Amino acid sequence: MGNISEQIAKAEEEIRQLQNKKKKLLNQKKNEERKIRTHRLVERGAILESLLEQPEQYTNEQIKGLLETALRTAQAQEFLRRTEKPKGEN
Repeated sequence: MGNISEQIAKAEEEIRQLQNKKKKLLNQKKNEERKIRTHRLVERGAILESLLEQPEQYTNEQIKGLLETALRTAQAQEFLRRTEKPKGEN
């Protein structure tokens, strides 16, 4: 009887360890995704600032308005359609 109880305890310990490992891996994945997103945002912000003269003079709302206006143009929409990557391709 003790042998089965020991096996159950051992299996439960293995389950606990695997759950902890899974949790650690999920956190690692989330951190990697966050790092990639942050890098992308910084890069794109730098690109935008490089295209503006004196970018510090504009508020975030003004930049947002500029981008919204620019991206609504037919030329911008056509450019985005032509350069769009297929789904799943990054």
